[in-house]
Amino acid sequence: MKNRVYVWEIPVRLAHWTIVISMIVLGVTGFYIGSPFISVPGEAVYEYVMGTMRFAHFTAAFFLAVAFILRVYWFIVGNEYANFKGLFPVSKDQLRGMWAQLRYYTFTSNKRPHYAGHNPVAGLSYIVIYLLIFLQGLTGLALYGESHPGGLWWTLFSWLFAITSNNVWRLVHHLLMWIFIAFFLLHLYLGALNDILERSGIISSMVTGYKTFKDKH
Repeated sequence: MKNRVYVWEIPVRLAHWTIVISMIVLGVTGFYIGSPFISVPGEAVYEYVMGTMRFAHFTAAFFLAVAFILRVYWFIVGNEYANFKGLFPVSKDQLRGMWAQLRYYTFTSNKRPHYAGHNPVAGLSYIVIYLLIFLQGLTGLALYGESHPGGLWWTLFSWLFAITSNNVWRLVHHLLMWIFIAFFLLHLYLGALNDILERSGIISSMVTGYKTFKDKH
């Protein structure tokens, strides 16, 4: 017998896919801004490729910011699978489950506990990723504010340049992009692997909201 469980609420799915699409656009445009790979004839002022890429980058960044705020809000008001308790391993059962999950991920055991929501390792990794997204947003808004001295974003985030220089924050911003790319590939691989092994619809659940489990799980 199998049971359908409503795991991911609409705000979680909406934030998830908005973040995915935004970060893909940010990755492509950000890489171009740092190392232009499109060459066009004529004056840049007429072709405006860099300007278009920057506009797409900034637009995607603001969509990401809205999705980020929505997801953080849902950490507080969401169901048991989406809130902080479902992500951050604090109970003894979660800590034991995290050790079992780590052993499974490191190929030292082929047994692992089953979860309707995030497993403890995944939940903890998502918290880290959201903290890095927050840092990425801070550095991005500070760098954006440099083009409008005295403007709103410069006023709010220029204090970062009192900590260290522009070049350091650009390097941090760039390196974080590669961390997100690596996480995206690992996340996609583990999601597909678990979907094949568990047959619970992990990937499709981010569209429908439902997972399917056998009674024994």
